[in-house]
Amino acid sequence: MEAQKGEGEVVMSSDLLLPVGFRFMPTDEELVRYYLMNKACFRAVPVADAIQEIDATRFYSNHPKNLVTFSNGEREWFFFIHEDDENYSGSCCSHAQRRRNVREVGNGIGFWKPSGSENPIYSKDGNVFATKIFLTYFSGSCHSKKPKRTHWKIVEYHLQIRREWVVLGKLQRGMDYTGF
Repeated sequence: MEAQKGEGEVVMSSDLLLPVGFRFMPTDEELVRYYLMNKACFRAVPVADAIQEIDATRFYSNHPKNLVTFSNGEREWFFFIHEDDENYSGSCCSHAQRRRNVREVGNGIGFWKPSGSENPIYSKDGNVFATKIFLTYFSGSCHSKKPKRTHWKIVEYHLQIRREWVVLGKLQRGMDYTGF
């Protein structure tokens, strides 16, 4: 995708070529309908380089700051997170149960904890076609008495299909934090 500014000058915003001031800011329905659904059905994804590909093991074994590139003041990044059934073959949990579980990062450096329940995403005709789950990143072990809540959050988008191999994640860094 190429965008022009003024006299044919191309300006780069993040890793995408967009005019100055433009940001990749799709709604929940747009993320699911045009990106996640196309990816799950092996169809072309619009602005494919706006969403990074990563496997769940790598994503959930790293501190969030190690997954992103900081440039132009971004506070939001998008990922297609590929779940590998081999990683869960010994697990007694279903996909839905795994989505609601705490996810430990690395060797106790932190963990992702779901907050609240799964929220439905409705199509224009009122049908639920996906869900989203909010998770917050905590530093320290999930078994410690006082884990520290951080400014990192992720919204995971899941299709309403039985066998799910890809999740769309929107990683966000909060505004009220000065460090990493």
